[in-house]
Amino acid sequence: MSRLLVTLLLSTLTAAPSTPAPPQGPPSVERLAQLVADAVHAQAPEAPVAIHLSGSSPEMRRALGTLLASRLATLELGPVVLESSTPEAAEELAREKGARALVRLTLSLEEGALHARGDVLGTWVNFWSGRTPSRPPGPAAAVTQAVEADAGALTLAAVSPQGMASATPMTVLSGPRQVRLMGAALVQLDQPPAALAAGDLDGDGRDEVAVLTHRAVSVYASDGRLLARRDIEGIPLSATPPREPFGVVAVLPQPPRLAAWSAHFAHGEVLLFDRAKGTLRPIGALDTAPLGAHERASFTPGRTTFAPEVRLDEGQMLPVPAPFVSASLASPQLLFVHADGSGSLYPRATTPPIRMQGLGAGSALGDVDGDGRPELLTTSPQLFPNPDTLRVHALLGDDPMAHSPLWQSTLPVGRALQVVTADLDLDHRREVLVGLWHPDGTGEVFLMRQGAP
Repeated sequence: MSRLLVTLLLSTLTAAPSTPAPPQGPPSVERLAQLVADAVHAQAPEAPVAIHLSGSSPEMRRALGTLLASRLATLELGPVVLESSTPEAAEELAREKGARALVRLTLSLEEGALHARGDVLGTWVNFWSGRTPSRPPGPAAAVTQAVEADAGALTLAAVSPQGMASATPMTVLSGPRQVRLMGAALVQLDQPPAALAAGDLDGDGRDEVAVLTHRAVSVYASDGRLLARRDIEGIPLSATPPREPFGVVAVLPQPPRLAAWSAHFAHGEVLLFDRAKGTLRPIGALDTAPLGAHERASFTPGRTTFAPEVRLDEGQMLPVPAPFVSASLASPQLLFVHADGSGSLYPRATTPPIRMQGLGAGSALGDVDGDGRPELLTTSPQLFPNPDTLRVHALLGDDPMAHSPLWQSTLPVGRALQVVTADLDLDHRREVLVGLWHPDGTGEVFLMRQGAP
């Protein structure tokens, strides 16, 4: 072959248009689209294929519709996405559009998994059917696919603040407020979390997520990306460490800093977060455990509890009825959860506490419905619940636990020992972060946010 011909062939190949990249979405939505496309392709439908999606939020339907149409187009099935009021009406619309097959799916996000349920059917009409259309024998199959949801899927499924009034809650048992939380895994950890916190560490208005484990403290973005990590194993060991991972991590304001202390070590550290460099730089030591911006406590030697005394702002000491395993502060209210499943809720530091029963160590105060007032969130008080649950109670009356919860649902497998709330997307409602201990010794941060009906 001549050199000139080789040059011309290379030029032609170089100039040939490349195959356009498929559209991108959250990894879990992409996986679900591929699974559904494979299931549809296995039925050997005749092109063109119509797609009708219902359920979940409009954003989720559009995203999955775009990705699924792209996958079916790659398989040369000529997809078209239909807008129809019901799955039944979509069948007639598909015939009008000339589609030879129809995929009907209902999308939902349940207990951390993204589901697509429906069917694929033929829409060709037998001429001899007369006025009554009849379906062909194939394709005809049920489609049931599910993937573990991620933070991106949760964002697509979330309802906007304007849609709150019309949202239908999953389990609303009392009160006029609408609460419907949907969850997905945010971060998978190689160790169980010892402490969990959230706060704005870089000044952009959005909270970052801080996780303390036995070996390190890490900061994550709202989509679960690791932003910075600091190993803490170089700190001297405590003379009286607890048996299980336990500690405290808190965001200190003005300027924003991260305070972290594992009870297995002799002291904690104050860290400065540099997002650009991806670092947590130590700038000081801790000799008391920070519960909030100004509140300080001490570990109980050898136990996974705090001593029953808290130092408040300006040095005021607050005696707590008993050692506590977790604390949550939503000024002026303070919540302390004790090892026996009881709780002490202070409407303000100067008033006697409201005593409650049936609280899990994973408890927090936070405004999850956007009405400007915090709710009480709590997990199961059992030591090894199967499964664990999250409940949301209104802070009403002398004992909020005496009233039915606004919302409740089961959590993924594991023990939920930390719960905090965060504003990850500036929507004026607090998302919920749950620290889970898995039976295999790993951990997880599970994200829950207000969802679409």
